[in-house]
Amino acid sequence: MLDAVWKRNAARAAGLCAAILALAGCSSEPKPEDAPAAAPRAIEVQAAPARAEQLSLPVRASGTVAAMQTSNVTALVEGPVDRVFVRVGDRVSKGQPLLRIRQADYQRRASEAEAAVRLAEAEAVQTERAYQRVRELKASGFAPAARLDEAEAARDVARARRDQARAALATAQQALADTVLRAPYDGVVTQRMVDEGMFLNSRFSMGGQSAALQLQELRVVAAIVAVPEARVADLRKGQPARLFITGQPEPLPSEVYIINDFIDPKARTVEVRLPVRNPGYAINSGVSVVAEIITDPVEAIIVPRRALRGDGANVHLFVLAGDTVRRRAVKTVDVDLDRVRILEGVAAGEKVVLDPPATLADGAKVRVRATDARPGPAAGSAPGAR
Repeated sequence: MLDAVWKRNAARAAGLCAAILALAGCSSEPKPEDAPAAAPRAIEVQAAPARAEQLSLPVRASGTVAAMQTSNVTALVEGPVDRVFVRVGDRVSKGQPLLRIRQADYQRRASEAEAAVRLAEAEAVQTERAYQRVRELKASGFAPAARLDEAEAARDVARARRDQARAALATAQQALADTVLRAPYDGVVTQRMVDEGMFLNSRFSMGGQSAALQLQELRVVAAIVAVPEARVADLRKGQPARLFITGQPEPLPSEVYIINDFIDPKARTVEVRLPVRNPGYAINSGVSVVAEIITDPVEAIIVPRRALRGDGANVHLFVLAGDTVRRRAVKTVDVDLDRVRILEGVAAGEKVVLDPPATLADGAKVRVRATDARPGPAAGSAPGAR
């Protein structure tokens, strides 16, 4: 009895399982793994074209103002300093006395040289007369030829001694004049290294003083600036420039005067000099200066700075290619706070992504957002006016 009941229940269960399996096999619902993959969602971006413009990129470089000339001057003769006529800060004219060496010894030497010249001239006159008498006697037959030769030799020696004495006198007179140190050009005394009573030694020996005063010519000063090596190719002599000098209320006009051929191997810069007139000596040497050199305009590709990502050697941006973007490495130069010049990596007319999101990658699908074209306030209207 129990066996029969068990067999009937088993048969019913088997039938129920078969029905369930049949229903499952006939179902029209697709399996989850058979469903198509969802398309990637496009990233919304804003874009702007790279524009070709005529651009002049000024070269900015900093440096120091230097005097046109700087000379450490000293007397050409040695001796105790008898008088210093100038102080630091004095403006002097060419030829003006600056200091004087004690002159007593040099005056005495000049006097001795003058006496030696008078003696030599008297001897020369005497030997010349003797020579003339012997020559007349020789012509009359009353003097031998040997005597004439002796008289001629004596005359020539006297002439040489006279010339030697004259040269010695000129040297003594020049030494006397050199006891007064005079300004070699119009300038300003910037250092004074001696005072009265000091022994001034012009031979640069260990025990004496060499330079006495420092003099600078400041009628024209020069801005000496260091230009980056990468911008040297943009420079040429005669280019106009503006100098922003510390202490001067307005920039001063100048031009490129000297471009040094030497490149500093450490700083990778080139020295450039730009002169500027300095009436009234208003500009002091040693003050800082910034030079802005105006370069010739060139056709440049300009993009908004907002398009750039990365820094240093890894600067890049994204260029639209249909409904996708391509990552481009670029080389740039700053134009202003909002724009950069593209040196390499983007052509004029290509559209670049502005403010690319951090998730944007090469080949990503994008949708360009419409630019807000609402007009700004009318000219002359105040912001917020209704």
